[in-house]
Amino acid sequence: MTEVGTMHVHCPDCGTPVPMALHTKGMTSQGNVLQLVVEPDYTDLWAHSWTHEHP
Repeated sequence: MTEVGTMHVHCPDCGTPVPMALHTKGMTSQGNVLQLVVEPDYTDLWAHSWTHEHP
């Protein structure tokens, strides 16, 4: 898997934007359109969420 980008998800508890890496999962092709399938890496989001449960 290759990292292709990052998106940010806002924590529902505190509003902090938490970065999530996007990794390639595969490619599909339909006619002239090539689609890249990506999968988010939830590791940082889970780690941030843990700080709210265990201060």
